[in-house]
Parts: sequence; structure tokens; C-alpha cells
Amino acid sequence: MNKPLLGQKIAVLVASGFSEKDLVLTQKQLMVAGAEMKIVSMNKGLVNSWNGQGWGLNFAADMALNETLAADFTMLLVPGGQRSIDKLKMTAHTKRIFKGFMMAEKPVAMFDEALELMDFSEMGEGYMVSGPEAMKEAMVARGAEWSDEMVSVSNNMITVRSDAENVEEGAIEVIKFFMESESSSEPETLAA
Repeated sequence: MNKPLLGQKIAVLVASGFSEKDLVLTQKQLMVAGAEMKIVSMNKGLVNSWNGQGWGLNFAADMALNETLAADFTMLLVPGGQRSIDKLKMTAHTKRIFKGFMMAEKPVAMFDEALELMDFSEMGEGYMVSGPEAMKEAMVARGAEWSDEMVSVSNNMITVRSDAENVEEGAIEVIKFFMESESSSEPETLAA
């Protein structure tokens, strides 16, 4: 079976209250494609998702945020969910990890409210982004170009504005983005 993401290590950055659908719909397909996924959260133990109506499934956090380095992963996935994003913004480790991926130009995928981490990390210039309308002013102030499309792919990043009707379509776009990012990456060479 073809596994185009074999060898790719994807960090899934979450706190309790993240969107269950964002993670579950992408996680299944990324694992089928061969990706190794690790849930990174503020603490080791269980992290609770939000299913749109109330608390959802529990997921085991593989790594604590304060012990995680962007250098240990090839890609970053940040599900939406306002509760999760608000908690992640309470620590400078989130900014450190997010900036680590962005500065290294590693593929980053963000759903909905996760776009707030870009603002939190004081980044945006040179990127086109999609997300909740409430983020438009802040992202434009950071130098980002705003798109009203459901999905924006810009440089090393994909941003998805999803809702109950199109969350599956957004997940498919993220999976395609990761696969295309992997296939277009060239092996690094060391300077002599």
C-alpha cells in the first residue's frame, strides 16, 4: 500500500476544548498515509475534545508542550476550538513551538480559531490567510493578506475556515497540502 507520508512526524498542538472533528477527520487519513502523529499539549495525560455540543472524546497527550521542540517534527497541525486556543495562548511555549515551525518553513495547518496563534506569535507578513471573520482585522494589521475563501495555501501554511457543513472538505484540503508538501520537499544538503 502506498504511504506517501511515511517517515513524516506531525505534531498536533492542542489543549482541552479543541475541535474533535478537525482532529479525527484529518488524523485517520494522515495515519493511513503513513504519518506518525504525536499529540502535544500543555500537560501529559488526557486532553479532552469538544464535539460541537459538549465535551467529546479524550485523547492521550504524547508530549508536554514545555518539553517539545519544533526540530523534532516535520509538520504541525493545529485543530480549531476556542477553548483550546485560549489555553494555548497562556504559555510562551506555544509561541516558541509555532515560530519554530514557521521560521524553519515546515508545513503548518491551522483550522479556524487556530489562526489566532499566528497573531499571538506576532507573525503574518507575507502570508495569505483564511479564518474566522473576527480575526481579519488583527491579521491584516500583522501584514497578512485576508482571503474570504474556505482554504488558503500560502508558503508553508494552510489555513482553513470550516463549519459543520464543510469540515470534512477542510480536512481533505489539509491532507492534500501535507502530501504535496512532502512530495515537493527536497532533501537537505550540508554545506561543505
